[in-house]
Amino acid sequence: MIRTFGRVATALACMMSVSSVEAAPGRFEAAVFAELNRFRADPDAYGQGLRSYRSRFEGARLIAEANGEIDIMTHEGVVAVDEAIRALRGEKPLPTLVYSAALARAAADHVAVQSRSGAVGHYTRGRGPGERMILHGGGPYVSEVITYGHHSPAGVIDQLLIDDGVPGRGHRFSLLAADRRYAGVACGSHPVHRTMCVIVMSPTADGYAPPPPKRP
Repeated sequence: MIRTFGRVATALACMMSVSSVEAAPGRFEAAVFAELNRFRADPDAYGQGLRSYRSRFEGARLIAEANGEIDIMTHEGVVAVDEAIRALRGEKPLPTLVYSAALARAAADHVAVQSRSGAVGHYTRGRGPGERMILHGGGPYVSEVITYGHHSPAGVIDQLLIDDGVPGRGHRFSLLAADRRYAGVACGSHPVHRTMCVIVMSPTADGYAPPPPKRP
């Protein structure tokens, strides 16, 4: 878990309001989705780009990149950045993700609750991402990643890939999953970490299990 420092961030005008979930993503969500696909198009090159991220550290503190952002106190500092760069070296391109409004609705449910409660984690009123998808008429075959405290699309994806403080780097492995072909994104405010973004991914657009492979 990250700890945040600095002034209260101003609301991002380009973030989608979580009180009304649209079928199409807001500008910020669309930019996060595009950044995710930019990573998947060339994970190796994207990982090398994380070198510029290192210069923003003062010890374990990640210094805010622009006005309105806040500094973030990490657990591992540049050690986690360097590990991510090494881990992504040689990774092959992955299939381009297709945007799913159904997956985005499950993500938006989570943002709507945590933007009021200040909670963190993957459960909304005791329901995980799979249960949230079922409530929307979908299936439970989904994975979910969440960031807190980042104000730029690149910052969201960078945090997930570096996965500071997460021993198994589960968020990074989720973004590298080749069987994930669809994703939905929802972002909004957070009373503790100022901002949050949720990405729900699945092999299918509605979270149901993919059909079995055809026999030759």
